[in-house]
Amino acid sequence: MSQGNHTTKTRRWKQINEKERYKIEALSQQGLTPAEIGKALEPKRDRRTIERELARGMTLQRNSDLTEKEIYLADVGQRIHEENASNKGRGLKIGRDHKLANHIQDKIKNEKWSPDVVLGRIKAEKLKFETSICTKTLYNYIDKGIFAEISNKDLWVKRDGKKRDYKKLRTVALNNKNGKSIVERPKEADGREEQGHWEIDLVVGKQGTKPVILTLVDRKSRKSLYVLAKNKTQKEVILAIKRARRRVGGNYEKVFKTITADNGSEFLDHAAIQKAAKCDEVYYAHPYSSWERGSNENGNRILRRFVPKGTDIGKLTHQELQQIEDWVNNYPRKLFGYQSANEIAA
Repeated sequence: MSQGNHTTKTRRWKQINEKERYKIEALSQQGLTPAEIGKALEPKRDRRTIERELARGMTLQRNSDLTEKEIYLADVGQRIHEENASNKGRGLKIGRDHKLANHIQDKIKNEKWSPDVVLGRIKAEKLKFETSICTKTLYNYIDKGIFAEISNKDLWVKRDGKKRDYKKLRTVALNNKNGKSIVERPKEADGREEQGHWEIDLVVGKQGTKPVILTLVDRKSRKSLYVLAKNKTQKEVILAIKRARRRVGGNYEKVFKTITADNGSEFLDHAAIQKAAKCDEVYYAHPYSSWERGSNENGNRILRRFVPKGTDIGKLTHQELQQIEDWVNNYPRKLFGYQSANEIAA
């Protein structure tokens, strides 16, 4: 998994002070790595925090033999820190609200939340702080390095805001003439009017490896189910669907009403999928029309934060996958007024 466990214990974040900078200088001259320096400080500091501090105070030193060497100097780091603080201006509201700053850093660093979700959840839970800022301002603060413990590396990849230009190339799948088309799907599924209508897909791993993750996303609540499968054959997909059904428990007919899939060969046995999920019907999107399964596509994008392309899924344990699933289903979503899928599905 590329993301850390979101249950990491929190602590109060404080900027590096002048005394710490001189300790960093001494430890750096001893040849310690940033990670080792961070562990030697009290309180302990994150490796990336030390790396940023070293970069801030790095300067060229000329030796007696006229050779030059880059070294960290505490007074240089302190001077640049003070200059940056001065340039932030008196209007930096969050600089006076340490409680809010600590809350934001904790949620972004430890819980892996986006800046918008952090602020949206504050309003949804009616949390009280001395000040309030908007999402754009928070992104600007992070861009400028206002926070000591978070940077753009902690954020989701920013999009350019442009929507992909989709073009329908074919209205009928030549390899799936017997499956029911998505246009026949009931209005309850199309309109996201009730739970139980799912979209299904596979997330593949490192090239040359066979294990995959079967993903199921409920169209109304966006609740996700993840199941490991040995490979992407029809047989293994059916077994994975059965495991997903058993995990859910209860009245299967209420949990799985319909399933919408693409026209991949692994999903073409609609009768077997229907039997495995105990659902009413299986529907198929048009060829090259991934937007028709938008919930699944977006869900897979979120999953890729933890299982990036090139990951050997065969090394992923059931427990690790469950932790990812729990994070996804507990993640507040702007779409739902910053409630999570679990809260909507309850």
